[in-house]
Amino acid sequence: MGFLSPWFLAAIAAVGLPIWLHLLRQYRQTPRPFSSVMFFERRSQSSVRHKRLRYLVLLTLRCALLILLALAFANPFVNRTSATAGRRKLTIIAVDRSFSMRYGRDLDQAKDAARRVIASLPGRDLAQVLAIDSHVEAMTQPEVDKNALRSAVDAIHATDQASSFGELTRALRVMDQTTGMRLNVHFVSDMQESSMPGFRDLRLGPHTTLVLHRVGGRARPNWAVESVTAPPHVYDANSTRLTTTITGWQTSAVLRKVTLYLDNKAVASKEVEIPANGRAQTEFLAFNVPYGFHRGEVRIQPHDELSQDDSFPFAVERSDPQKVLFLYVGGRAQQAFYYKAAIESASNTGLIIDPEPIERVSSLDLSKFAYVVLNDPGAVDSGIAQKLCGYLSRGGAVFIAIGRNTDRAGKVPLYGSRIVGEHDTERAAALNADEPMLRGLAQLENVQFFENGTVAVKPDSRAVARLADGAPLLVEARMGEGKLLVFDSSLDGTSSDFPLHASFVPFVVQTGHYLAGFEETTPSLAAGTAIPLRKTRDQSTAADVIGPGGKHELSLNDASRAMSYTLLEDGFYEIQRADHRRLLAAVHADRRESDLRPAPDETLDLWRNTGDSQPAVQSGGIEKQTRPWSLWRYAMFLVLLAAVMESIFARRYLKEEKPAV
Repeated sequence: MGFLSPWFLAAIAAVGLPIWLHLLRQYRQTPRPFSSVMFFERRSQSSVRHKRLRYLVLLTLRCALLILLALAFANPFVNRTSATAGRRKLTIIAVDRSFSMRYGRDLDQAKDAARRVIASLPGRDLAQVLAIDSHVEAMTQPEVDKNALRSAVDAIHATDQASSFGELTRALRVMDQTTGMRLNVHFVSDMQESSMPGFRDLRLGPHTTLVLHRVGGRARPNWAVESVTAPPHVYDANSTRLTTTITGWQTSAVLRKVTLYLDNKAVASKEVEIPANGRAQTEFLAFNVPYGFHRGEVRIQPHDELSQDDSFPFAVERSDPQKVLFLYVGGRAQQAFYYKAAIESASNTGLIIDPEPIERVSSLDLSKFAYVVLNDPGAVDSGIAQKLCGYLSRGGAVFIAIGRNTDRAGKVPLYGSRIVGEHDTERAAALNADEPMLRGLAQLENVQFFENGTVAVKPDSRAVARLADGAPLLVEARMGEGKLLVFDSSLDGTSSDFPLHASFVPFVVQTGHYLAGFEETTPSLAAGTAIPLRKTRDQSTAADVIGPGGKHELSLNDASRAMSYTLLEDGFYEIQRADHRRLLAAVHADRRESDLRPAPDETLDLWRNTGDSQPAVQSGGIEKQTRPWSLWRYAMFLVLLAAVMESIFARRYLKEEKPAV
């Protein structure tokens, strides 16, 4: 017998209450008249009768009532064993196919181990084959046909993604809950330590038995190009700089040749000394990059047993700086002074400001501009607004700065939101450094934003930054495939002193890069990364993805509807998004897989022990289950019985104590 809530037993201490009450019952005595007590000696009066317990049956019932009540809340239970119909057994053969399984003959050994498990299965037992990397793929449905199982194992090939034992465990927990079967899992892997999640994510289901099959040795040295830091855009070949990191795991100190390739042609080469179990960095400076997209690669020689991580791909584009259209009103070209100066003062921004009067928009080809800036435009002509909205919906970007002209108009052009109320001179609240358009930007506490109208934020938009009084300062909205930023201050110093502060330059550059799409371009991505193809499903313009083998990866339906595409293989992908923007994406194998250290045996033993340690019963067998059987209902029945008896005896004694008239 046990208690599910043993802390309630502490309430038994309340048994002392009725004992105390019974001991302290007042002894009544009829007073008698007496002439004087002055000649009597003063002494304490005592009565043995006061210290005697009276009404013992009533006292016993009251104590029993409190004890039984505490027991009921403590929820007593006894274990009862019952026979139930056994779960049918399902054998799971899970094979690790992550990048590290390319080392030597690891994957071949894993397949051999999986085939041996299949050969040992009884004739009519169900089995299923799973392939494991960063996700779990079912290679078969539950099968009794061993030939189908062996064919599924043969079809497993190593990928460029990292393995996740946490994903395998989650998939097994779901199968444990949904199949109603007892799972006998055989997992074949090199058991990398880097694949182990937190121990909480390794807990198996109560009907899952795990058997681990390790392949590969314990001390396996490996060198790899761990990372490459390169600019995705090059505007000046003389300022080109590339940094690469070479790392060794479980290795001795060696000398390696590092070579930089561009479009499969060697550009530069260096000798690098890599310390034992350490890393070394090297730089390539001012190498020539012709105009257009180029496929770069850093390689180390000689190769080792895991040669696929001895190279690291990256993409780079050489182009002229992109133009930014700055629209001013009222013939005041000086409105662009601060904004243009901020762009030109920063090095290698890749942006050139082209100021134009807003009246010229109808004659301009907006597709030639990275984005458009509207500085305090006021009320915008309907024809101009329509052209700018069309530019936005096709994937363009617009930055609107609000000033006194727009306040008087009472409405934000293009965005369509009204300007409500007016805020006093305020400072900016703390900025969120995780926002892409504000990354690396200093705080704006010292900037004063003068009296201005407050922009009403639409439900489908969000305030990226706010003033100290909570009014929105920077609002982001989506229009079709395009991006729209609304800044509640002008850029010419009439609505704030922002242009006079050092934070103005990084703000202009960072928001400019965000609007131009520079933040969406990276030199290289890890395998398994999803890249966006469109921002809204309403845009039916076709996207396209050409894989490393030159094959179009999207079906006709996916080309017009898919929101993103997952880059699975090492190599280069040519991508055309729905906004007509072209990208060259370089994909590298996940470098977490290059560290081949195995997980400690004690960690693997703990993982195995989180499931069912009992051998799986055969199909149609009988299981004995031991479950706690709660006794609280019986305890509550005794509480009610004791309460009734206590009330009967208390009423009886009360009658006996009524004073005679």
